[in-house]
Amino acid sequence: MKRFYYVFFLLVVSMFLFTSCALEEIELKTDPTIQAPIATESITMSDLVDTEDIVSSLEDSFGSDATVTHKSTNPLTYGVDLKIYDGQEILDKIAPFDFSSVPTDTPIDIVTPASSITLASFSNSDLGILEDIELDSLPATLVVTNATGVTVDATLTSGGSPKKLTSGVKTDLADLFNVENDLILESMSITFASESTAYATTTIALLVDFPFEFTITEDIELYTNEDEVPQEDIFGRSGEDSDVLSDILDDMESLILHMDYDNTTGLPLKMEVQGWDVENNQATASEPETKVITVGEDKTVEFNLTGLIEDMKDTVPFNLVFTVILPQSETGTLNMDGRLDLSLWLDLGTDITIPIPIRAQ
Repeated sequence: MKRFYYVFFLLVVSMFLFTSCALEEIELKTDPTIQAPIATESITMSDLVDTEDIVSSLEDSFGSDATVTHKSTNPLTYGVDLKIYDGQEILDKIAPFDFSSVPTDTPIDIVTPASSITLASFSNSDLGILEDIELDSLPATLVVTNATGVTVDATLTSGGSPKKLTSGVKTDLADLFNVENDLILESMSITFASESTAYATTTIALLVDFPFEFTITEDIELYTNEDEVPQEDIFGRSGEDSDVLSDILDDMESLILHMDYDNTTGLPLKMEVQGWDVENNQATASEPETKVITVGEDKTVEFNLTGLIEDMKDTVPFNLVFTVILPQSETGTLNMDGRLDLSLWLDLGTDITIPIPIRAQ
């Protein structure tokens, strides 16, 4: 407000100085900056990542013999308990022996390469966000439950090098998962110690933890407000009016979007800002402006939207569309307790010429 008082003060002084001159009119130039707050937004991790999709993808991939459980929110971790064989199925494999008459300390084959089975199908499943990330680790353990003195050895493949597992020993299966092929149980043997016990309730299972600590293999769009862009013009213009604000926009020379943010998601992100034609429900012709959103609090970033000025002048109503992207080649973890808090405002740099008549006509 003080700026405009100053302008009018200059106007009065100018009139006094030039009243006796032959000039009919002078021009007073000023270049004020107009600030317009446009949004305060809080984007939760549930907005960025659809955990229901992750669960359903894991359930589809491992099949009906698997149970998927949520184990942690930071980092987001899911556990998969995949039953491979129950007691009766083990007996069928070791026939004609039963649990009381099996040979001891001698491995008995229950799966061979000729009878290999698929444990999980990753090649044809829609894995959602899992499609475009490489897990840093995928700890898995082969377990034998309701039995003592029983050891199981197995070999898993997935289009790459085979991975050998021994019951009770944690093994990293990330390299098998990241090739996005089916997970194949190529071989399995079972060994009973001399003092072993096993029952009809005995099971062989594979326990897998999916901790979402990963490397991104290509850009992933996590969030956009495209379906929620306000239907009114960002500056309050309508198609019929030609008010002072429209005149100011005609003299606009720069447009800067400031964004204060807290990013506690655990993810390094990118934000794209693009002009939006509200009436036609589509992006304007200008390219989007992109900035990096690092992890941390009390951060600030500026988007130079000067390239959108012509779109803005020609498009009423005009607004902005925001897209949050998980960028390629970054590493991160999913912290479901985190969020992205944004506060945005625009700086409009103008060069206004004010004609000042200095004598009555």
